[in-house]
Amino acid sequence: MRFPIKPSYYEAESGIGYVLRLLKRNGIQSESRVLNKAMLTSIIKGRSTKNGLLDHLIPITRTLSSLKIKCWTHARLLTPQVCPDCVNQYGYFRAQWQNPFLRHCIIHECALLSECPHCNSPLQFTINLLNGRCTSPLCGLRLTHMPLNSQLKSPEQVHDAYLIAKVIVDDSNTRTSFPPKEITSTLLNRAADILNNPDSARVFLSERAKRVPTDLPLNIEFHKIEIIVQNLLCEWGSLSTLYEMYNSEYIRSKAPITQLWFEAQTASSIIGVTFKQIALLVEVGLIRTDSKKALRTDTRVEISGVYTFLAEFSHNKDYVPLSELRRFMALHNICITDVLIATKNKELSITYKPSLDLMHSIHVLPEAFDTFCKLHTQLIRDKTMSVANVAEVTGIPKVELMRLINTGKLRPVYIHGNNSKRILNCDTLKLAKTQNKQLSLDI
Repeated sequence: MRFPIKPSYYEAESGIGYVLRLLKRNGIQSESRVLNKAMLTSIIKGRSTKNGLLDHLIPITRTLSSLKIKCWTHARLLTPQVCPDCVNQYGYFRAQWQNPFLRHCIIHECALLSECPHCNSPLQFTINLLNGRCTSPLCGLRLTHMPLNSQLKSPEQVHDAYLIAKVIVDDSNTRTSFPPKEITSTLLNRAADILNNPDSARVFLSERAKRVPTDLPLNIEFHKIEIIVQNLLCEWGSLSTLYEMYNSEYIRSKAPITQLWFEAQTASSIIGVTFKQIALLVEVGLIRTDSKKALRTDTRVEISGVYTFLAEFSHNKDYVPLSELRRFMALHNICITDVLIATKNKELSITYKPSLDLMHSIHVLPEAFDTFCKLHTQLIRDKTMSVANVAEVTGIPKVELMRLINTGKLRPVYIHGNNSKRILNCDTLKLAKTQNKQLSLDI
């Protein structure tokens, strides 16, 4: 680490770029002779190498971008992208080239290269990079000027392209520390084309739909795209196509249902139920979890059991989708969870035809469903008590009960045709025990 030649810093030079130039000036042909992999990674990330002599030589790292993205924590590329004209002219690596939202050279108005234009190999942080050549030992040709993609000129446009590219590479929903290495310039160019060209967007959506087994609604696969569309920063030519993704006819695959793992909060929005109702579906065995602890919003759950169960019920034209009875369900306090549990207990007859979501996929006979809703309302009435009766049983003033309801500490239940709130008997028992009352309910 005692280098005879210590070149001065260039303005806006990156830490990894200076270290590579330092090694080159001292006649070192391979960075691996001086730096191990962990040290090289620390320098690329702008962190300490835990080597005092080397850390003293590396220039101070500054913030590269004020733009944030929910996919990762740090806005810093771990893979190089360079302007071949700048490297050939100045011979150093600019700090801003590690900014993931900058994809063009602001001096030469050309694309920043992250792959060799000759062999398509990803570039690596090696000394040969400062020579303006491909870093692949099988190529080594000089990097050439590539035209600028006008669709990725602003940081906001690149931000949006990253979101689409993340779906293309099937990156997981979990938050990562740095931009994924799999997302290259070529992939971002394709993502920008999908965002700006309606025909490309349709092909993209059709390819996603082919991945969905015939027994699953399309929203299982398109849920990720819905979230992306909501987080786009720019106006794009394909926005209307992406918004209307369910209105097109897509080819469906014939593959069997595979395991579908999601975080519980995400699973609830896909199925169309609340987080608490996910716990009920876990109890009846339609959903399974990989944790033995209490269910949390970030607990991973596997939901294919719901669709495997529903696939047993063939379609019948006399049945109507639940989406047409949405208002009727709301009046009787009925949700998808109630329908699924009742079907599993053979209390309700349904048919199933995969569509946009479960409300459009599950079909029922209107007359039989009307009877089921009335019985469900009566069951709720049997399992609940009026607030006045709860106050009398527990000895808690009615005003205090209303305060508990308003603060969310007590769950109210509503019954069709009755404007007053009711309390579940199990919650009444808990309140009575808190008040040290001996309670005997005749249910």
